Formats: sequence, C-alpha cells, structure tokens
Amino acid sequence: MKFNRIYFLPFFILLSIIVVDKLICIPDVRESGRRNYKAGQNILLGMPVIWDENKKIQNSGKKVAVVTGTSRSEPFHEWAEIPVNSSTISEPVYFETRTAVKASEFLLYYLLIKSMTDAGFKPDVMFLEFSDEMLNENNIYTYKTKWAELMLHENELLDIYDSMNSEMQRDIIARLLFLGYNYHFKPVVAAKNLLTGNRITNDTYFIGISSYMNVKRPFTPDKAGYEINQFPPKEFQERIIEYAESRKEHFLSRFQISETETNFFKKIVEHAEKHNIPMVIWEPQIHPYYQDIRHKITNGGIFKQYIRQFVDPNSKNIRYISLNEGNTNCKTYVDCSHVSPVCVPEIADKLLQTAKEIPNYK
Repeated sequence: MKFNRIYFLPFFILLSIIVVDKLICIPDVRESGRRNYKAGQNILLGMPVIWDENKKIQNSGKKVAVVTGTSRSEPFHEWAEIPVNSSTISEPVYFETRTAVKASEFLLYYLLIKSMTDAGFKPDVMFLEFSDEMLNENNIYTYKTKWAELMLHENELLDIYDSMNSEMQRDIIARLLFLGYNYHFKPVVAAKNLLTGNRITNDTYFIGISSYMNVKRPFTPDKAGYEINQFPPKEFQERIIEYAESRKEHFLSRFQISETETNFFKKIVEHAEKHNIPMVIWEPQIHPYYQDIRHKITNGGIFKQYIRQFVDPNSKNIRYISLNEGNTNCKTYVDCSHVSPVCVPEIADKLLQTAKEIPNYK
C-alpha cells in the first residue's frame, strides 16, 4: 500500500498544479495575485482608452496620424498643436504621440498596432519609425527586455509564437500550459488581497504611467538644442562626441541583425497591408558625426535594404522616406542622436507629403 501511495504521488502533484492553475483563471483570483504591472505592460493596458479617444477625434472632423517610434519620435509629443502646411493638407490633423516609447523595438510596436485594430480603430495614417539600432540583437533594449515586462494573454501569445526564436517559443508554451507561471502568480499575495479587497490594478505605478502618457510636454527654449555649426565646445564634446560613444556602446555594440525583430517588422508590414492601414515608414535624421559611426558598423545602413525586402513597391498602403539624405532644412540638434523639437513641423510636413503618395490614404 505504501508503494502505491508513492507511485501515485507524482500524479497527485500534477493534479494539484492543474487545479490551482484553473483557479487562477478566475478573473478575481488572478487580479488579486498576479505580478504587479510593469512599464511595457502598462502601455498595452492603457491603449484601448487612447484608441477610443482617437475615434472621437476622427468623428469631430480631424485626421488622426499615429506616431509610433523611439525617443527619436518623441519630439512629436512636445507639440500640443503641430502647425501643418496648408498646401500639404487642408484638414486639421491630430498627432497621436503616446505610442512613441523610448528605446523600444518592433515587438512592442506590433503589439501596439494590433491593439489598435483589435479596438476597431483605423488611423488616417501611421508613421512608423525605422532605426538601425532597433534591429541589433545585442542592443540593451530589444524584444528580450520587453518580454521580461509583458504579461500577454493566450491569444496574443499564440499570435506572436511564430515570430519568436526557439528559446522564447519554449517560454510561450510554458506560459500557455501553466497560467500561474504566465501571470507570475503569488498565492500569499492573492489570499491577502482577496481578504482585504485590494487588487493589483490599484497599483499607483500604473496610474502614474497612464497619467504621464496622456500629457503633452511643451519644450522650452533652453531645451531646443543648437544649430549644427553652433555647438559650444563643451556642449559639442558632451552631447555629440561622448553621447555618440554611449549610443555606440549601448545600441550598436556587437551589432548583429536580430531575426526576431526582423520577423516583427515583417509582421507589422503584413498587418498594415491586411487591414489597409496607410503607413509611412520613416528613418529619423541623426547628427552626421553619429551617422558616420553607425554607417561604419551597419555597412551603410539597412533601411532601404529592409524596405526592398519586405515592402511591395506597388503597395496600396505603405510608402517610405529617409530623412538622412540631406532632404531637410532643419539642422538643429539636441544631441548626436536626436534633432530638436523645433524640427517637428518640417518633419510632420515631409511625412504627410509622403502619405499623399499612398493610394489608400484619403
């Protein structure tokens, strides 16, 4: 009899795990003991409200341009109203900039765009940033960084499975099989919260992030930067030379094309085509000093290489433009990696001009 009890012990343990895992499926239980919200997760959770706001803006008669990118796209967020050249577009345009996330990557962009279509919102045009650093497998901010923050549901995990590398695919399988692992469930915290009535959604960090994202940040003249030939020696040393070395170390070190990020770029393009989302893929302008460093590492840049490889030249939804080809008048920089917010009206105008070439842009 003793032998039989030992024999059935593994099955009893497995059954217990399955029962506990099913209990975690109960929404109230899950929201009591799941892991606290992280930064990337906060963004995804906050997006449905933002898409609803954008629908109302469209219904009021304005066009909505969604700006999705890294800190190089963030200057858009520093203009409450971006002056649009009436010869480019006569209708008023609202620029949705809460989708510009510092040091981000194509995995998060895809999830943001998918949340948009899942919410039933279609922008008049989307501006998708493309920067070489985002494709470096050894960038300190890659899909691996966001993966540690995100807590995706089953349908989302299944959707991204094919684009992930083998290690991440094994992790996805584990998350799907055991929801307790997926939600980083804490039984003691769950019991305490169920008794007190608290929920993880009461986390003040989540509230703070959401509030921050909803506020435009007007820039002040002291943060406008300098004309390319007017940097004081000390500022040039710190903002251009030293900052370029820092960007090189953090974002271009051991440069290797990421197959996973490439897959998500391709997935974004396919998603835009499938849902007829007018999209301008653009490469932001960077200081020539840093541009030279990046070109040497990436062998001349990979923007047009990826456009040729993944975007149909006869696409009815997608066009592209690089602002690193001497085609801009604004030469004001904050540092080696970012133009000044004063350049935003010209950038917006060029992106909208490019959007007018899209057959499905109305």
